[in-house]
Amino acid sequence: MAGTGGGGGSVGGMGGAGGSVSPPPQTCVPPADQEQPPQKLSQTGCVNPADPKLLAATVIPYEVNSPLWSDGAEKLRGVALPVGGKIHVKNCAANPSECPGTRDAADDGKWVLPVGTVMVKSFLFDGKFLETRLLVHYDATTWAGFTYKWDEAQTDATLVWTERDEMMFATGQRTVHWYFPSRRDCVKCHLPEANDTLGTETAQMNRVVGGMNQIDRLAALGAFEAPVPKPYKAALVAPVPTQAGSPPAGATVEQRATSYLHANCSFCHRPIDGVDCTAEPCFDARFGLPFGSRMMCNVVPSKNDFGIAGAVILSPGSPAKSIMSVRMAAPPDDNDGKHGRMPLIASYVVDQPAVDLINSWISSITSCP
Repeated sequence: MAGTGGGGGSVGGMGGAGGSVSPPPQTCVPPADQEQPPQKLSQTGCVNPADPKLLAATVIPYEVNSPLWSDGAEKLRGVALPVGGKIHVKNCAANPSECPGTRDAADDGKWVLPVGTVMVKSFLFDGKFLETRLLVHYDATTWAGFTYKWDEAQTDATLVWTERDEMMFATGQRTVHWYFPSRRDCVKCHLPEANDTLGTETAQMNRVVGGMNQIDRLAALGAFEAPVPKPYKAALVAPVPTQAGSPPAGATVEQRATSYLHANCSFCHRPIDGVDCTAEPCFDARFGLPFGSRMMCNVVPSKNDFGIAGAVILSPGSPAKSIMSVRMAAPPDDNDGKHGRMPLIASYVVDQPAVDLINSWISSITSCP
């Protein structure tokens, strides 16, 4: 995340390795009134007020290995931890009680962020900022999202109110039709079953940035309540060439495809507490599961077959009969979750390289387990 201006030597009440230097106070904190957040991004404390394109000094920049598709936008990410707040990393081997039932070993390495955390994510095209979102952890059960719309002059961004919005935005190289989510939209994807944040887990964060592993850097800042088990959980591979990089030479089609499904689908498509998966198969998109445990192969979709004879979630060797593929290329319709594009929200441009990847994977599968 070069060029963001964040990532100083100590952050949000955490000293360096020696702990001898008092850190600056955390400026990026949840708005006191959830219904009345600051009107300008420059007033939030999460960016440099003199240049809101830069993160505040107490916001830690980070990158992920397998990014969520957002209509082709590049992203800049940061996390602000509250003073004294520590990240809990799920360790299913050492603490099996925190990974029972639907929260099973596939959730090993998930990060649970402390109350008071603020996540910061900006969306850019051609180097020009369109939107910055804040995801705020208010209490044990409440996260809230706020989004800010950038002005053409790139001097500041203004709060988007509670409903969806859209605009045509000129970058100097093209015009982008951009959609801003509502506050309700934010919590439709940031679900408790996925620990509310989508990219903060060991497999996503196990990444070298600026010559140092991001997890090591956070550990040096005192960010974790306990050491993250080493060796770190294997990094997710990049599914297709993106801002995050290209797939490693040895990555298989299956690894790449399931990495994409994990980043783009698994926060919804996974077993959910209280759902009877014997009555309705629970398609599970989390990375690392055996194929036979995913409940997708030759499983009839529960919502819409798009009028395709013999349609199932995944039909071995047949992308045309696989609703997984069909919905990735369907027209957007993010109202009821039955008839349009997947991912359900904020996907208005088809991710064609990803569709091609998923189709290649489906075509390589000869039968269900």
